[in-house]
Amino acid sequence: MTRPRPPLEGVRVLDFTQNLPGPYATLVMASLGAEVIKVEPPGGDTARAMPSLFGIVNAGKRSIVLDLKQHDAATIIAGLVRDTDVLVEGFRPGVMARLGCDAAAARAINPRLVYCSISGYGQHGPYAGWPGHDLNFQALTGVCHMSRDQYDHPFGSALPIADLSSALTAVASVLAALFARERDGQGRAIDVAMVDTLLSWSHAWAEGLTPRGTTGARMLASARPWIERGAAALPGRMRPLAQRVAGWLGGDDGRRRADAIGAAVERSTVYRRLERLRLHALPHYGLFRTRDDRWLSIAIVDEHKFWRALCKGLALPRLAGVPLAARFVAAAPLRRTIAAAIRRHDLAHWLSNFERERVPIAAVLPIAESLVDPQLLARMGGGRFGAPAPLSTTSLGPAPSLGEHTESVLSALPR
Repeated sequence: MTRPRPPLEGVRVLDFTQNLPGPYATLVMASLGAEVIKVEPPGGDTARAMPSLFGIVNAGKRSIVLDLKQHDAATIIAGLVRDTDVLVEGFRPGVMARLGCDAAAARAINPRLVYCSISGYGQHGPYAGWPGHDLNFQALTGVCHMSRDQYDHPFGSALPIADLSSALTAVASVLAALFARERDGQGRAIDVAMVDTLLSWSHAWAEGLTPRGTTGARMLASARPWIERGAAALPGRMRPLAQRVAGWLGGDDGRRRADAIGAAVERSTVYRRLERLRLHALPHYGLFRTRDDRWLSIAIVDEHKFWRALCKGLALPRLAGVPLAARFVAAAPLRRTIAAAIRRHDLAHWLSNFERERVPIAAVLPIAESLVDPQLLARMGGGRFGAPAPLSTTSLGPAPSLGEHTESVLSALPR
């Protein structure tokens, strides 16, 4: 049986990007079968100073060296653009225009060209020309505000999620543009801003789950019967708290209290905690230290079967019948109970125990251990890391040396 052709076989991508967002996007395209020509300045992509990172995100590409400030650079770029399907650039807005190769100029040369710009703040707006890096974009879009340490200080993700999410947004947009081109024969100009991508994530998460105004009042009022039912199932020392909360929300006085909370909630500590914690407000969603000072992640949301299995595995059968609403109200004491139980055994014990019980858990692994985890190793296909492109049968070669393909690529241009 013959293997299917890679989805992007025959598609040529001209890559003017450096560091991580653009190179990761074009890595995915290369994994899908595209020919990627990486255009580098004489000094090379700055990521070459980090050989491991560079080698991963530039695998399978061809490299040419081109000094974009030389007088004949525009002519060379025009020659490349004529025979290119996709151009990806990651300069700050205005740089490509000064080089005579912005979206309008490039598509005038090749109307079928899909031109994708990836930048921090996008091609327009008051911040368009600002420099920035991943942490700045996390800060601006609410990600840092939602992530707090034990001292209630905001912090950013160590994983550069703005870079990586915008890379995948760029890939999805390019694929959609290539699909549209098959219908109408026209290329597209794509403006990917890292802040747009992160904001679409953080806004959906924050807006969808945080009470605001009268919505908050309705949520509080509707929670009362759940809290009442949950209170009856709680162990004795936790029950009074839930009963007090339920009584406080009852009757006309309770509705007035809920209305007052709904109006004030955005200014309150409660709102800030809800806004940043979300699932982490549940006692069974978090990271727990084991006896051997490793860490175990437990991620149970609203699935009662998993809660029962967790209680069984922890030898806490008395808690198995506690419903979700009561667990939310008594989150702090329940979390302490779970943490104390987890602390009694090593990580290996819990991995084996919860595998039998089918509880959603995972060990907190450093990267070195992740790369030899049997599941991740199986997905990587023998240990070689690549882009997550399951449609592709492309096997990528190593990253190119600086300018390795300059002569072969430029000599093929029409004279």
